[in-house]
Amino acid sequence: MQVKVSDATNSLESDNRILKGGADIEVLVTAQEAFPRLESLFLSAQTSIVMGFRLFDPRTKLLSEAARGVGDTWADLFLHTLNRGVPIDLTLSDFDPVMAPDMHEQAWTFMAILTDLNEISAPNAAQMTVRCVLHPAKAGIVSRLMFAAKTRRELRSIARDFNEGSEAEERLKYLPGLGDLLSFKDGQVCVRSGALPQQYPVTLHHKMAIFDGKTTYIGGLDLNERRIDDAEHNQPAQDTWHDLQLVVHSPDVATDATVHLQNLPDVIAGKKPIKRVSSPFLTTLSRKRSRNAWHLAPKTISDTIFKEHIAQIKRAKRFIYLESQYFRDRRIVSALVEAGKHNPDLRLLLLLPAAPEVAAFSDAPGLAGRFGEHLQARAFRRLHRTFGTRFLAVSPVQPREPDARDTSSKRATLENAPIVYVHSKVSIFDDRAAIVSSANLNGRSMKWDAEAGLLLSAPEQVQMLTKKIFDHWLGGETDHAPDAAFDVWLDRALRNADLPAEQRRGFIVPYDRKPAAQASIPVPGMPEEMV
Repeated sequence: MQVKVSDATNSLESDNRILKGGADIEVLVTAQEAFPRLESLFLSAQTSIVMGFRLFDPRTKLLSEAARGVGDTWADLFLHTLNRGVPIDLTLSDFDPVMAPDMHEQAWTFMAILTDLNEISAPNAAQMTVRCVLHPAKAGIVSRLMFAAKTRRELRSIARDFNEGSEAEERLKYLPGLGDLLSFKDGQVCVRSGALPQQYPVTLHHKMAIFDGKTTYIGGLDLNERRIDDAEHNQPAQDTWHDLQLVVHSPDVATDATVHLQNLPDVIAGKKPIKRVSSPFLTTLSRKRSRNAWHLAPKTISDTIFKEHIAQIKRAKRFIYLESQYFRDRRIVSALVEAGKHNPDLRLLLLLPAAPEVAAFSDAPGLAGRFGEHLQARAFRRLHRTFGTRFLAVSPVQPREPDARDTSSKRATLENAPIVYVHSKVSIFDDRAAIVSSANLNGRSMKWDAEAGLLLSAPEQVQMLTKKIFDHWLGGETDHAPDAAFDVWLDRALRNADLPAEQRRGFIVPYDRKPAAQASIPVPGMPEEMV
């Protein structure tokens, strides 16, 4: 499969939309760096805050001393900010109420907490605006009927869960998407007769905030307690969470990100066209189809994250570094294969978690999870055939042996060490371009979900990002030049694999392909974008 993408048409760099100067960005690795920086941006905001997150739990504890001076949780910081006269506009993702009821309930719980801030704020406080947006793309009637038995089974399970708990009627208030499907009768939650659930396969996956129209916080990190981790990653395997954010000081990026969020509900509903950007701001965006009897997938209307990846893969001369939660998109794999065939000097380094979250911390990944493993295993086979020894895949583990703190799941360990779970999304091409975003290297992020990111193409910015990431994973100062980096990583991964866990330097060891291949299963008819 050959991917044809015109550099001039699809590369933002070709339009000279380049951030100037290394001081324009800050690189934040893990929540230990990112959350306190986000808190400081709230404390210093003067005129406006516009935000869009998949998850933002206002009950999350504040980390910095300065922020804890105004309260204990993010709800307290929001209230303090409103009382200072700074309005906050937050767009949260809603979720399929039948297939993801816990996420749906959680989103509306966040919504209720934040909306209530307007009731308790000072008389002259600014306004808290929060919207919980369910992407309107939904499966056609054919798909709904095909999966009716499964979705009704899920509905019955939800009803049982409600009835086995307490305050079922009160809980229903936080699941508005179930209002037409469930009813409360004689003290019991019941499935309505003839209920045929819709299917909503798309979510808002971006993670960003814009301050005073000048500064943008953007990357792969949502905000809740689960995501709190630090540079040591010294905690139970199931609690680790590696992620990365940028702080970008650019009015152009801030304007594009703000317009993106403000227009988002109308754009995904097909009521407004998507705006052209004037900065290196990248997106994935889809909208509902106007005619949709047969389709499960939405209509993609922006895929600049994907197109920029393809353009940069074609331009790479010596070295490509990809760090992602998933690696499954066949078009990106095909572009890498083409590049590897035509450039014998090109080397490819891929950093992934040792296993997907559902497989690493659970022994029952389910059919969708196993299909995702199939796509990733297939990608690895193709790359190995093309690149051979020019391809290296690594995974991070902690420099200790597993103990009672760690889950007993087999794939939560690698090379006799607890894994570090990776959620970051970074792509680096030689020393001249990089992409940081919310998008994984899978079909869902490249075609369906709402994603946002940034192209870096000033050499000093790319080198700053590369150094921060490489020094973190490798355990200190290393040579990160494109001609040397691959050999440095290969040597470190192999040496670490030969050493006891406590004697290793840094976190990386070779990725083990066998467990994914053994767990994988093809699922004919399932869209690859589902996983």
